[in-house]
Amino acid sequence: MSKTTERKPPTKTARVFNALMAGQRINRFEAERELSDHCLHTTVSIIERKHRLTISRKRESVPGYMGQPTNVCRYWIEPEEIARIKNTIKPPLSATKPKRGLSGDGGC
Repeated sequence: MSKTTERKPPTKTARVFNALMAGQRINRFEAERELSDHCLHTTVSIIERKHRLTISRKRESVPGYMGQPTNVCRYWIEPEEIARIKNTIKPPLSATKPKRGLSGDGGC
């Protein structure tokens, strides 16, 4: 038997990183809806610290519960930083990871 070649879906961190690298500017509500990230501020912090990237942010007011204004941060990566990342850093996050399959030989 051979190992399974199925791929896992992208991790939450990879989804956020890929969206930012594609030029998206996202806030916590958009990240929840579009990327299934329930704690964007933490994900952004992890990406910045682990991969030594600079992610820009700006406070903004958006409609919240019952239309009442709520303050959030909008996050993005500046075009210059995107170029630096693409030119100097190996892709810090893979979009997918291979699933481990059963090979039948007892190995991993």
